[in-house]
Amino acid sequence: MFKKKKNSHVSIEMNDYVLRALVSKGPDLSQAEVFEVALPHEVIDEATLKDEMALFEIFKENAVKWGGKKQNVRFFVPDPTVLLKSFEHPRDVEPDKLKEYVQMELGHSIHLPFQDSLIDVYDPIAGDGQAMLFAAASEEVNKYITLFLDIHMEPQAADIRALCNLRLLERMEMIDNEKTYLISNWLINELSICIYSNGHVDFLRYQQIPTTISQWHSKSIKDNELEFTYGGELEDYRMTIMDQVLELERIMNFFRFSLHKGEKSVDEIIVMGDNPLLDNIHRYLQDTLPVTAKMVDDSQINKYFPGFKAKHASLLGLALKEISS
Repeated sequence: MFKKKKNSHVSIEMNDYVLRALVSKGPDLSQAEVFEVALPHEVIDEATLKDEMALFEIFKENAVKWGGKKQNVRFFVPDPTVLLKSFEHPRDVEPDKLKEYVQMELGHSIHLPFQDSLIDVYDPIAGDGQAMLFAAASEEVNKYITLFLDIHMEPQAADIRALCNLRLLERMEMIDNEKTYLISNWLINELSICIYSNGHVDFLRYQQIPTTISQWHSKSIKDNELEFTYGGELEDYRMTIMDQVLELERIMNFFRFSLHKGEKSVDEIIVMGDNPLLDNIHRYLQDTLPVTAKMVDDSQINKYFPGFKAKHASLLGLALKEISS
């Protein structure tokens, strides 16, 4: 969405409890580093930035680690703000002109529920006359842009988590374009769902996982890395997770029977994210749902990206984004 100045960049992920920054000196991530900072409660609440001054102070304190002034910054568009919309376009519109086409058609053949929008276009099959539009109201994104500019860093790209996850999974050869996948990204208090079918993003859903973030505590396990543990009754949280697993079953049934009249269904579930119970979630899915579930774990990530872990998956997908001039 923004400007390119140099190959080095920092990719930043923020949620209600942690900020992660992946600092890369170029397209090769072998020398990249990840820095983790625990976020005070209510700086970000339910994926919405509430305390801009507190986050500014955290940015300012850590900016030198991230590359200092003029460093290029990439970050995620907050998941709850993202809208997915399919659209048709003339077949002679070149892929690199699709975004321009959408901008011209907004308010005419393409309509969005908000006025001031940020958009991106995803066109997996060039020339087929169909593509996907991702849009978000600009207000939340502009908060982050302003904060980065205030510490003299250069906003380079705001990307969609679902696209970053797909970018990573394709790099890791976990995606077959002939199949339909439900990609579930589990954070401590958020679940992001993307159904990817035959090369197209068919469905997006974001939902909160009910839990009290103040009961989750961070501890440093080594330099620049944190571990989160639950101070409440763990069995209650497990039951909350089970409710989300059952919700995935309802979503798969909705996708199959309501959207596709029984003619298309999910072939495989992919489990990823930074939730400390990710192993348990994977097992619950395998035991509960009649669909193969695969997990993006530390060993798989380390095979393709030595030194990184499963919790860095989305952040790696963001770092892999190719930025055109």
